[in-house]
Amino acid sequence: MLTLRGIITILVLAGLFALAVVWISKQGGWKGEGCGGNCASCHQHCDTPEKKTH
Repeated sequence: MLTLRGIITILVLAGLFALAVVWISKQGGWKGEGCGGNCASCHQHCDTPEKKTH
């Protein structure tokens, strides 16, 4: 059985993981498709959009 301290620790770790995932996705994701601070690169992606397969 988990103690209150164990439950709080798990919740904090889950929250930190969720924040890390959100931060990485806002930075361009794991594939490096974002700007990375280079706005010209973003405009280039918009000028030549790639077809996405779903």
